[in-house]
Amino acid sequence: MKSDVLMRRAVHCLMALAPVYYLFPVDLPVIGVRRWVLLIAFFAVVGLIEAIRLPKGILIFGMRPYEKEKIAAFVWAAAGITAALWLFPHDIASAVIIGMALVDPLAGELRSRKVGTSMCIGVSSLVYLAICGTTLLIANHHSVPVVMVLALVGTAVAIVSEHFKNAYVDDDFLMACAPGVVMTALALVL
Repeated sequence: MKSDVLMRRAVHCLMALAPVYYLFPVDLPVIGVRRWVLLIAFFAVVGLIEAIRLPKGILIFGMRPYEKEKIAAFVWAAAGITAALWLFPHDIASAVIIGMALVDPLAGELRSRKVGTSMCIGVSSLVYLAICGTTLLIANHHSVPVVMVLALVGTAVAIVSEHFKNAYVDDDFLMACAPGVVMTALALVL
């Protein structure tokens, strides 16, 4: 594996740590702000970096060549993570973030090895389902049947978001937000 691809996959996997955000107290006594301020500050820094990078056409190590002239995947990922942490219930946000962080690079690696579309979708779906279901069960906010329905629906939405490429919105954002919206709405009626 080339070093830039390895770097991209490793950074992607590290995004699975984003739900650690919920371990911080809501009121951060040392710096005197609420937890959400850190979240917005994180996204503001990412946005500032992109605002400097994009007009100059700078490629940061690990970026793909096509990102030279469009919003970088790391910005889309940061936007998706920020939205998920802020808008969705903790259990659902954690499930979709961890799923996106681990399954998107897995699917990319499977495609690079030319395993075939059906195998790629099948393996990605099974891994996402395991991550999503396990995360929701650990959170223990829903009954097992509800967790199964949420995980199955979330998996279907996430895999569709990853598999069908979109010219306008990166799959990192879609894989965090699309299943999060659907699962949150579904959780309200189940």
